[in-house]
Amino acid sequence: MRFSILINCHNQSNYIEECILSSLNQTHVDFEVIVVDSSDIKLNLEKFKSHKNFKYFHIEKFSKYPEVNQMYKIELGFKEASGDYICLLDGDDKFSDKKLYNLNEYIKSNDIVINQDIPFLVYKDDKKINFEIKKYKQNNIFRNLIIHWPQIFGTSSITVKKSILESFFNKSEPYKWKYLAIDVQLILFCSINFKIYNQLNQITFKRKHDRNLGDMYLNIFSKIFWNRRKCQHDFYYFLKKKRVYNLDYFITWMINIFL
Repeated sequence: MRFSILINCHNQSNYIEECILSSLNQTHVDFEVIVVDSSDIKLNLEKFKSHKNFKYFHIEKFSKYPEVNQMYKIELGFKEASGDYICLLDGDDKFSDKKLYNLNEYIKSNDIVINQDIPFLVYKDDKKINFEIKKYKQNNIFRNLIIHWPQIFGTSSITVKKSILESFFNKSEPYKWKYLAIDVQLILFCSINFKIYNQLNQITFKRKHDRNLGDMYLNIFSKIFWNRRKCQHDFYYFLKKKRVYNLDYFITWMINIFL
């Protein structure tokens, strides 16, 4: 089985070489690595260009919204990809050298359309901790009454069948939802029609630092937190063609009236 690792990068020169090396050093042999970079200064990656499985593209920023830029880079990389499955990877994260091997074995044993593996979180002091699985989000009562969408583990945790990613770009109008990164959009898109697998763990290392894309939305008292939440409800409505009324929807709707 062939995998395409799509690395999207923006001003992550401190981490990108480690990220690329973790991708090129996979024990599974049938793969390619595609880097799409929008850094202000083009990265110097000459040492990798001789690798037969490596491609690098530098582009200008597409939008003032980082989520839109990320989406655009991943779509460009996808158009160059030849893999049966696409592994998404942010330029400041990295993979275990057995990630593709484990995915290959897992996919052979299951009919997998999309997988979220459970990452390690890596902090500045190189301390690693397990990602917290919120079991209450898997409870049907909680999902029906409070929040209906599944927990999302981050872009670098996602592996998706190429045909499904193509369908996502064709059907979901991903550039319309300017506050939603691809991990949110893709997981919600797939959650409607497919089972999302999440049994694998410790094969992705997600770096935590002060420039993580999603951290700007963590403050529940900020306007952008509620703008994003409304965007998420609207996106799910767009996909499902009907509104899901629950506690989170009504709270979000009321707060946005007064923003």
